[in-house]
Formats: sequence, C-alpha cells, structure tokens
Amino acid sequence: MKKYIFGLSLFIMNIYSAQVNFTNIPNPDSNANGNDQVMMYITNTNEAAGVKGFGLPAVNAEVDLPYTGVNAPGSRIEVLRGLLLFVKSTGEVMVFDGLVWSKAFEIESDNISRFQLNAVSTTTGTALLPINSLIDKPNFLADPLKLKTNVPTTGADLNRLYVRQTGLYRINVNLNFTGAAGSFSNRLGASLYVNDVKRFQLLEETVNFDGTNRKINLDFSVYAVQGQYITLESISEVSGTTTYNVTNNSYVTVEKVL
Repeated sequence: MKKYIFGLSLFIMNIYSAQVNFTNIPNPDSNANGNDQVMMYITNTNEAAGVKGFGLPAVNAEVDLPYTGVNAPGSRIEVLRGLLLFVKSTGEVMVFDGLVWSKAFEIESDNISRFQLNAVSTTTGTALLPINSLIDKPNFLADPLKLKTNVPTTGADLNRLYVRQTGLYRINVNLNFTGAAGSFSNRLGASLYVNDVKRFQLLEETVNFDGTNRKINLDFSVYAVQGQYITLESISEVSGTTTYNVTNNSYVTVEKVL
C-alpha cells in the first residue's frame, strides 16, 4: 500500500494546517483525520469499491469566507489562488484569486426555471395552460429566473410567465393528455403568446405512454423583452371538435440562452 501525503495550508474561518491523503486502501475513512479541512471523503460501505468522491469544504454564508472585509489581503496570496469554498446559504461555489472571492459556479442552475402545469380540460380543442408557481426543488421545480415571483396565483396571471431579463429563451412544454380514443386521431400541440399576441404554434402526433396517458414534447425559442409576459395554450389540429384533458403531470421548462 502506498500513501502520498501532501501538506497544504487552508484558511477556513481560522487557519488550519491540513493534509490531503491519496490512497488505494479500500476504506480511506479509517485513516482520515477529523481535523483535516481540505476535503471530505465520501464513501459507500455497501459497495465493494472504496472512495466515491469528495466534498468541498464549506462555510455557512459569504460573510464567513476568509480574507474578506477587514481581513482582505493587501497583496495577492499566490499559494491560495484557485481555492474553492462552498457557501451553504447561496448554493454557490466561490473561488479565491488570491485577493478577492468571486462565484465559480452554482450547484443549482441559475438560468433554468421549471414549473408544473395545473390540470385543465377542454371540449373545444384549446385551453390556456395554468402554470403553478410551486417551488419543489427535490422534484426539480424552481424559479431562479423569477418568472413567477410576486405573480398572483389566480386570475389571468396564473397563466403568465413574466420576463425579468431581456434575452433569448428556450421554452420546453411537456404535455400529458387523457381523453377518449377519438381525441387523439389528430395532432395536438401548443401555441405561445407574448403579451397576448400569438408568436408560434406547434403540433405533433401524441405518443401513447401507458395506454391511458398520451404525451407530446414541444420546444419553442423566443426573444422576449423585460416586462413582457408569455402565455401558453394547448391546441388541437381540428379546433372546436376535440375533447381532452391536460393532466398535472405536465411541465414547462424555461431556459435563458442569451
């Protein structure tokens, strides 16, 4: 068994003298020092292999980052250039360039919002899609783009996504349908409106998902200006003659591309 030990200096809140252990032993946790602050071993004792990965050292908030405020260095600390720390309160990983901290990346993407659609039924072939503002991060429902922030959850605003930043957006609409067999003899799809003006319509053949539910998946790209709002509508190829239900197992995902 070979073990290589490298001494590093890492400052987290206070100054710690730490070691990083690189080893091929099956269970490195038994050799880890609880006082080491450089990295944390992550293992799964139920699996045959040993090390699965490691976690970054973390602080609770940005104010807890070392070398900030009155402790900011007067000259660049080269040995600490590239140091990474995870900030729990923001979900961001910060990088130190020897002088100041800046965001390296976020654990949760800051350019993608995803919402569940409320169930809606139609006998006319078209229905505005009600967009639920629920935030449920374990199920990938979040709104970093603030499209539904401070938007009423009833009335016309329920159907609207408000653009906070001018840019190009990719909008994915995943619709789950139920209904009588005749409902699916023609294509179904969606229309996209900006400030109640129709921009796009897309139609697709539905896919029989499980004998009861049918699905379609549509992608729109639209340039929108701050202050505008986007609404979505389910449509039928033969409007006025189709009855179907859009279930709450339907979603809209909005990605800010540029």
